[in-house]
Amino acid sequence: MQEARELLRRKGYRLTGPRLAILGYLAEVKGHPNAQGIYAGIHSEYPEIGMATVYRTVDLLAKVGLLRILALKNNQARYELNRFGDHHHHLVCKTCGKIAEFDSCNFQLISVEIEEVTRFRIDEHTLEVYGCCPGCLAGSRDYSTEKI
Repeated sequence: MQEARELLRRKGYRLTGPRLAILGYLAEVKGHPNAQGIYAGIHSEYPEIGMATVYRTVDLLAKVGLLRILALKNNQARYELNRFGDHHHHLVCKTCGKIAEFDSCNFQLISVEIEEVTRFRIDEHTLEVYGCCPGCLAGSRDYSTEKI
């Protein structure tokens, strides 16, 4: 949280109550909440913060690099803190919407080739993989633990 505060100050932004409340919530919450989830998570403690403030704040925090926005296929943005030095990707269940994280990343192996072919300089990347989670697979008729 201290790094986040310092970054906001360096970029010329004030440390307002809504900004600190949303940063604090995202530092504590498990998962990848949408704006409504953030609002619900802070509303009881900060009832003066409205949905418009949540949207403006998450946009600002993403702009300065404190939040990552997961723009999933269903067009509903999800948010997570951009913890410096943390690089991970996401598995998204197309059935229930569950999001799981994974750390393995071999993108560096192909990024050089992509840059050579496209002459595009790659600065960063994200990867989202869509499929069916084990819980949803277990509910399907075709699922059997013997196939694993």
